[in-house]
Amino acid sequence: MADAVDMRKITVRFDKVIANQEVDFQARWGEVHGLVGENGAGKTTLMRVLYGMYTHHEGEMYIDGVKTRFTSPKDAIAKGIGMVHQHFSLVPSMTVAENVVIGKPPYKKGLIDLARSQEIVQELSETYGLKINPRARVSDLTVGLQQRVEILKALYLGAEILIMDEPTAVLTPQEILQLMDTLMNLKKKGKCIILITHKLAEVKLVTDRITVMRAGVVT
Repeated sequence: MADAVDMRKITVRFDKVIANQEVDFQARWGEVHGLVGENGAGKTTLMRVLYGMYTHHEGEMYIDGVKTRFTSPKDAIAKGIGMVHQHFSLVPSMTVAENVVIGKPPYKKGLIDLARSQEIVQELSETYGLKINPRARVSDLTVGLQQRVEILKALYLGAEILIMDEPTAVLTPQEILQLMDTLMNLKKKGKCIILITHKLAEVKLVTDRITVMRAGVVT
């Protein structure tokens, strides 16, 4: 079986600064892969290449064995890649269901089908063990539950490869444990989870393999 992600000799430059230098990175289906390093090591830059946010780069990228090059996050999403950023992109005044389906809402008679949206979120939450009230307003949710909405958004759009960028930075200890359970559930479903972190405790807790970066290179 081909790797879920195979990035080869990825180099990213910002003017004279080299953020990634000939980085090789592979992640498999059905694993939680830790991408580890101190702040500024180039971890997020590499994953933004994978997610189609940074398009001016050198090197090759293969998704499930197919050579690929993205021109935008829309291309990455279409190939089954989702990314949950440190800073959420939710609309606080909208409900959980409305936020989850916002990128591809179901319609009925030309209008967004809110009832079907709620059913979709309920089904997703049960499938992946992400318990949440589809009717709740996002502004009323804890940070941990808001993150859960972001994960559900990615899954709704078809994410099979899920990038988590420093996901525990704003969570309580109990929310961190709940997130780790979520990642293990997604792994059991055969998905590829890439966990960007600099916290070794998290790496030891859930990752199957790790890639360590320092100053823009893999060490």
